[in-house]
Amino acid sequence: MSQQSVSPEKLANRVIELHGGREAFLAHTDSQINDLNSRWNQDAAMMGRILRSHLFVEHYLTSYLQARNPRLGSLDSARLTFSQKAELVGANDARVAYLIPGVRRLNKIRNRMAHTLSASITAEDRESLLSVDLFRALRDALSAPAIPSTDPVDVLESFSQHAGVTLQAASDPKAGYWVQSAGAEPRDGF
Repeated sequence: MSQQSVSPEKLANRVIELHGGREAFLAHTDSQINDLNSRWNQDAAMMGRILRSHLFVEHYLTSYLQARNPRLGSLDSARLTFSQKAELVGANDARVAYLIPGVRRLNKIRNRMAHTLSASITAEDRESLLSVDLFRALRDALSAPAIPSTDPVDVLESFSQHAGVTLQAASDPKAGYWVQSAGAEPRDGF
């Protein structure tokens, strides 16, 4: 199939004509450029914070799954999604199961950003992460007497760090010490 050669001048004039004239063409082009710029000119720092949080938690989800299931081998070749990894954690391990609602919310935030090209964390996202009781309690206790930040991205990062630490601890062969301590009778005020 051969392509007919059209002069650039004729092509330009035809495109302008099809748009309804010069002014209509310029208006349409300006609209497209504004749309492109609005999608390009996102808060790159916010996007980075969201992606870093997501990648950080995914790293520790993968490490946890591999440590708990050593016969699986490398999960890299399985090409599991973040969501699939979260589902594999399931409710079988109480040390990490409480994280799953927050992990799912983190994935929802990242997916929303990927599909809309808009980096935002809503008050609803923040409240969902703070509804993970142990995370909230530890965050509050570690900040005391100060009140921790309520900025949604700060909460997201704090949750992600908490999830990473928790998943790492649950992957550690000495993690049983936490379980033993949690089940022990309180001593010396603890």
